[in-house]
Amino acid sequence: MKKFLCTLIMLTVLFSLTACDGKTDDTVTFQAVILEINDGYYLVEPVEGSVELNSADQITVPVTGMNDSSEPEVGDVLEIVYDGAIAESYPAQITNVYSMSVVE
Repeated sequence: MKKFLCTLIMLTVLFSLTACDGKTDDTVTFQAVILEINDGYYLVEPVEGSVELNSADQITVPVTGMNDSSEPEVGDVLEIVYDGAIAESYPAQITNVYSMSVVE
Protein backbone atom coordinates (compact mmCIF):
# COMPACT_ATOMS: atom_id res chain seq x y z
CA MET A 1 0.00 0.00 0.00
CA LYS A 2 2.85 2.39 0.83
CA LYS A 3 4.44 1.73 -2.55
CA PHE A 4 1.16 2.45 -4.37
CA LEU A 5 0.61 5.66 -2.40
CA CYS A 6 4.17 6.83 -3.06
CA THR A 7 3.81 6.11 -6.78
CA LEU A 8 0.49 7.96 -6.88
CA ILE A 9 2.00 11.03 -5.20
CA MET A 10 5.00 11.01 -7.56
CA LEU A 11 2.73 10.79 -10.61
CA THR A 12 0.57 13.64 -9.31
CA VAL A 13 3.63 15.85 -8.82
CA LEU A 14 4.98 14.87 -12.24
CA PHE A 15 1.73 15.73 -14.01
CA SER A 16 1.34 19.03 -12.18
CA LEU A 17 4.86 20.07 -13.16
CA THR A 18 4.22 19.12 -16.76
CA ALA A 19 1.06 21.22 -16.85
CA CYS A 20 2.95 24.26 -15.54
CA ASP A 21 5.81 24.41 -18.03
CA GLY A 22 5.87 28.23 -17.88
CA LYS A 23 4.89 28.68 -21.51
CA THR A 24 1.98 31.02 -22.12
CA ASP A 25 0.46 32.24 -25.33
CA ASP A 26 -1.44 35.19 -23.98
CA THR A 27 -1.31 37.40 -27.04
CA VAL A 28 -4.14 38.96 -28.99
CA THR A 29 -3.96 40.12 -32.60
CA PHE A 30 -6.22 42.64 -34.28
CA GLN A 31 -6.21 45.03 -37.22
CA ALA A 32 -6.80 48.76 -37.04
CA VAL A 33 -6.69 51.80 -39.32
CA ILE A 34 -4.27 54.60 -38.39
CA LEU A 35 -6.22 57.81 -37.73
CA GLU A 36 -3.34 59.95 -36.43
CA ILE A 37 0.41 59.62 -36.01
CA ASN A 38 1.65 61.42 -32.91
CA ASP A 39 4.94 61.60 -31.06
CA GLY A 40 5.37 58.14 -29.56
CA TYR A 41 1.96 56.65 -30.37
CA TYR A 42 -0.62 55.96 -33.07
CA LEU A 43 -4.31 56.71 -32.73
CA VAL A 44 -6.10 53.81 -34.41
CA GLU A 45 -9.63 52.60 -35.10
CA PRO A 46 -10.22 48.83 -34.99
CA VAL A 47 -11.57 47.41 -38.27
CA GLU A 48 -15.18 46.22 -38.57
CA GLY A 49 -15.73 42.86 -36.88
CA SER A 50 -12.83 43.34 -34.47
CA VAL A 51 -13.50 42.40 -30.83
CA GLU A 52 -11.57 45.52 -29.80
CA LEU A 53 -14.23 47.64 -31.50
CA ASN A 54 -16.61 46.49 -28.75
CA SER A 55 -14.29 48.19 -26.22
CA ALA A 56 -13.57 51.43 -28.06
CA ASP A 57 -13.75 53.10 -31.45
CA GLN A 58 -10.39 54.79 -30.91
CA ILE A 59 -7.30 53.34 -29.25
CA THR A 60 -3.84 54.77 -28.67
CA VAL A 61 -1.01 52.34 -29.35
CA PRO A 62 2.65 53.08 -28.53
CA VAL A 63 5.03 53.16 -31.48
CA THR A 64 6.99 50.04 -30.50
CA GLY A 65 7.57 46.67 -32.11
CA MET A 66 7.17 47.78 -35.73
CA ASN A 67 8.16 44.91 -38.04
CA ASP A 68 8.33 46.94 -41.23
CA SER A 69 11.14 49.16 -42.39
CA SER A 70 8.51 51.35 -44.09
CA GLU A 71 6.99 54.30 -42.31
CA PRO A 72 3.26 53.81 -41.69
CA GLU A 73 0.96 56.58 -42.84
CA VAL A 74 -2.51 57.76 -41.87
CA GLY A 75 -5.02 55.40 -43.48
CA ASP A 76 -2.74 52.33 -43.37
CA VAL A 77 -4.07 49.17 -41.72
CA LEU A 78 -1.86 47.79 -38.95
CA GLU A 79 -1.83 44.29 -37.53
CA ILE A 80 -1.17 44.71 -33.82
CA VAL A 81 -0.13 41.93 -31.43
CA TYR A 82 -0.53 42.81 -27.75
CA ASP A 83 -1.19 41.29 -24.32
CA GLY A 84 -4.98 41.61 -24.50
CA ALA A 85 -5.30 44.44 -21.96
CA ILE A 86 -7.08 47.65 -23.00
CA ALA A 87 -7.19 50.57 -20.56
CA GLU A 88 -10.69 51.98 -20.37
CA SER A 89 -10.21 55.66 -21.08
CA TYR A 90 -11.08 57.77 -24.09
CA PRO A 91 -9.42 57.13 -26.31
CA ALA A 92 -8.70 53.65 -24.96
CA GLN A 93 -5.06 52.64 -24.50
CA ILE A 94 -2.97 49.58 -25.22
CA THR A 95 0.40 49.68 -23.48
CA ASN A 96 1.99 46.25 -23.99
CA VAL A 97 2.50 45.87 -27.74
CA TYR A 98 4.63 42.91 -28.87
CA SER A 99 4.65 43.63 -32.61
CA MET A 100 3.01 45.72 -35.32
CA SER A 101 3.13 45.56 -39.09
CA VAL A 102 1.44 47.30 -41.99
CA VAL A 103 -0.95 44.97 -43.81
CA GLU A 104 -2.58 47.42 -46.24
